[in-house]
Amino acid sequence: MHTPILHHYNESPYAEKARLMLGHKGMPWRSVKVPRIAPKPDLVALTGGYRKVPVLQIGADVYCDTRLIAEVLDTLQPEPSLGARNGHFDEIVANWVDTLLFGRAVGYTFGALADLLPDALLEDRAALRGAPLEREALKRALPLATQELHTHIAWLNTALRGPSPFVNGETPGNGDFTLYATLWFLANGRFDFSAYPAVQGWMTRMTAIGHGQRQDISAEEALVEAAAALPLPLPSTEHPADATGLSLGQTVQVTPDQLGHGTSVTGELVSLLPHRLTLRLRSERCGEVHVHFPRTGYRVKATQGTHAA
Repeated sequence: MHTPILHHYNESPYAEKARLMLGHKGMPWRSVKVPRIAPKPDLVALTGGYRKVPVLQIGADVYCDTRLIAEVLDTLQPEPSLGARNGHFDEIVANWVDTLLFGRAVGYTFGALADLLPDALLEDRAALRGAPLEREALKRALPLATQELHTHIAWLNTALRGPSPFVNGETPGNGDFTLYATLWFLANGRFDFSAYPAVQGWMTRMTAIGHGQRQDISAEEALVEAAAALPLPLPSTEHPADATGLSLGQTVQVTPDQLGHGTSVTGELVSLLPHRLTLRLRSERCGEVHVHFPRTGYRVKATQGTHAA
């Protein structure tokens, strides 16, 4: 088995989530630094066009999105688990963060740092949004984002006063890692947590997990490894009657539902399950790779009929 490779950059909150999950697992992993803004030629050579981070590579298999990365890490090494051990509350928190809190955190951080953000970063994020991103508009949105965040974090502070050290109970789970990534991002945006001691204590416990056994390698080394490997066998249980009308062998395009402009991937649909799908891609630099996506949070459409072998 190939040692996992994480393609990421330091400032990304979701990359921090992945780094912390790897640290929790105690797994050795390799790090490839990706530019914070486009162009990202090495990453898109591997993914076929997807340029968001983090991306987890295992040989010739490429996993996009931290939800799927968590699932893959639990398959590779079941314990300590990243899954819920506290009923459904852990997953409810993760969903709340992804659908509501993270957007408020982005609004706050970009507003608080509006005068410090490089023009190139704003232009890059505007391209992903497909809409302008102006400094003055970011500043105007800051008061509302601040107000709403304090309301949410006050609720969170109350919830974290209980006897359990983590959202997930005695050990951290997906809700903890998802929440930590967002609050870590807020802390980097100079959000003041001093009125929320339970949140601060929980963040200290999460930070102590660390990033584990990391080894830096070059992007070229990662691509050479992909080209020399074969994708892992696909699951044998295909979803027989997909509600979307998609079917194996079609050429499809996968696009992130949020910040997805210019980051679509087109390839042959070779696996279609209720919770994930897989595209087969071929390129000169990487050979044949399988790129895997979760079903939620991504738009999938057929671009033509059955793929020619």
